Amino acid sequence: MSIEPVERRLEQSFEAERWTRLIQDCDDIEQLRETALTLVQQLAQQKAASAWMASRASESENAKLQMLARMIRENEGDPPTRDPRSSS
Repeated sequence: MSIEPVERRLEQSFEAERWTRLIQDCDDIEQLRETALTLVQQLAQQKAASAWMASRASESENAKLQMLARMIRENEGDPPTRDPRSSS
């Protein structure tokens, strides 16, 4: 199973371009410092959100697997069901 690369949406590309231009065109060290701090805060928030989403997805997948395992255990003792349409 291969994992496809994550592609940015159009608005994300525009946002990245906006930040890039702001940094490249800036001559004021204080403005660059503020910009850098803003980006660090955004990155930290994004990482926290990504970790939370990954955790929730993992919990959901584990719950599904536990339900499947429970169903399999419950059906192990039952005799196989016959198809009522078969005449054997």
